[in-house]
Amino acid sequence: MLENSNKSLSKNTRRVWKQTGTGQQTLQLLPIILVILLSQLVTGCTTHSDQSANAAVSSNARLVDLGNGLCQETQTGKMWQVGSSKTIKSLAEAKSYTENLEEGGYHDWRLPSITELYNLYIIFDLHENGNCKLAAEGTYWSDEADLQGRVGTWELDDNCDAERQYIPKTKGMVRAIRI
Repeated sequence: MLENSNKSLSKNTRRVWKQTGTGQQTLQLLPIILVILLSQLVTGCTTHSDQSANAAVSSNARLVDLGNGLCQETQTGKMWQVGSSKTIKSLAEAKSYTENLEEGGYHDWRLPSITELYNLYIIFDLHENGNCKLAAEGTYWSDEADLQGRVGTWELDDNCDAERQYIPKTKGMVRAIRI
């Protein structure tokens, strides 16, 4: 396989590798790199969910699992409910859920804003979730300053870019937040 890789490389490419001193080592890694790239193409977009569940607490962790059903953002102090509600079909029901929620000894839960939900996704996308194992992916209710609740999800765009777009839905769960 290595010989086939060598033959398929142009003279210029081989000359550059030779000049940079990578030579045979780079050519030996080429089949491995090609297999990795091919596997990503075949499987499509990857998400952060597998890695986030096993992430260790590090110096750049922006979430800490408090061990009582809550994760706390280290920069803002906001607390997120680790669990989530069942599927809810209306804003009134979503608000009622947060008003009656007692989690971790707190009673002052609310619906997050769309921006807060987006920031939660980004923390997981950047693998800065530390030891927090809440499931960030999903369709969730939010409430805005204009008192117009929304339900939707922040999904990766169709091109597998690292950019997310908000997709409105008709029903979803509540991931409660408190400050």
